[in-house]
Amino acid sequence: MRTRLRSFVGALALTLGLPAAASEHSDLPRVMVWTAYGTGAAGYAQAAALGGMLKHEVGSNIRILPGRNDVSRMIPLKTGRADYCLCGIASYFGQEGIFLFNKPDWGPQPIRMVLASQGTQSFGLAAAADTGLTLPSELRNQRIIFIRGADSINMITSAILAYAGLSWQDVRRVDAAGTNEAIEMLINGHADVMPMSTRTPLMERIAASPRGISWLHMPNETETDKAAWARAQQVIPYYTPQIETRGAGVSEANPWHGGGYALPILVTNASRNANEIYALTKFIDQHYDHFKDLAPGAEGWALDRQVFDWVMPYHEGAVRYFREAGVWSDEYEAHNQSLLRRQEILMAAWQEQLAAGETENFQMSWMQRRAKALTEAGFDPGFRR
Repeated sequence: MRTRLRSFVGALALTLGLPAAASEHSDLPRVMVWTAYGTGAAGYAQAAALGGMLKHEVGSNIRILPGRNDVSRMIPLKTGRADYCLCGIASYFGQEGIFLFNKPDWGPQPIRMVLASQGTQSFGLAAAADTGLTLPSELRNQRIIFIRGADSINMITSAILAYAGLSWQDVRRVDAAGTNEAIEMLINGHADVMPMSTRTPLMERIAASPRGISWLHMPNETETDKAAWARAQQVIPYYTPQIETRGAGVSEANPWHGGGYALPILVTNASRNANEIYALTKFIDQHYDHFKDLAPGAEGWALDRQVFDWVMPYHEGAVRYFREAGVWSDEYEAHNQSLLRRQEILMAAWQEQLAAGETENFQMSWMQRRAKALTEAGFDPGFRR
């Protein structure tokens, strides 16, 4: 009887012009709108590859809206023009209502994670090799680049300085207008250290220059190391230890003990239909073996790479699939509920902020109110520079 039913479903799907597998994912809409990085970026390639698979397998399409920066990728999700954002760590900044989202027309957002590419991007401090620098503890009085307008990258520097028990007051800050200018400054001897990802192709220019490249190691083995990492995570809670073997100046033979975080991250709003999220999560997991080879960084989407006790709550639809797959625990559920509570506190504090009518010192006032509300509720506000 089951064989006959499957045959009937397959025949019906062919009659309607739909893939036979569509019946298993009927909760997926015919068209989903995603914002993503610009064309040419790994995040865009991953979205396009997944969209092609969805169309071929279940007749569902992804329409990609490329965004030039963090805010342009988040605005369509906020306004309802997009269903999902394949974002960077700015999605977390949106949840927290900080940096570019610390404005009266933004504030904390009800972000929910679906899945993320974990362990494919490492970020740290690259020093010119001719400086002899190898550890963050050696950074006092060194010339470190601050890239204007790049909050997420500069916070990496702040975290690594905290790892060493230092701050920006202990080093010489050198401003750069962007990544290209920062690299030129390092190569030409106007600075000695800069923050970036090991896998950013432009960093190969430093590695190939007469100065060479040396990534500052952040070990996580001894109790002293772990205390140093705890200090770093007080600055940016999403930064976690990683061992990197790919990128400029690193290899299997010369691994880098540093840190990183998920990139890209597939997020949506809390109100997104749970059945749809369940079906999407299931589809990605069940087609992972094919998907992982279709775009750079796609291997990070594996279910066994997901960090279920990270910094943003997972959507209930994704959690339902994780339970079904046997990878969700009571500890993860407790952590997820704690993150949901954190969002509630942030949003309540934001309403108080708006009601206060603060205008002149709005951003500073919000950061103080935010820290107070989270601390009183037993949460670490993070972002201690």
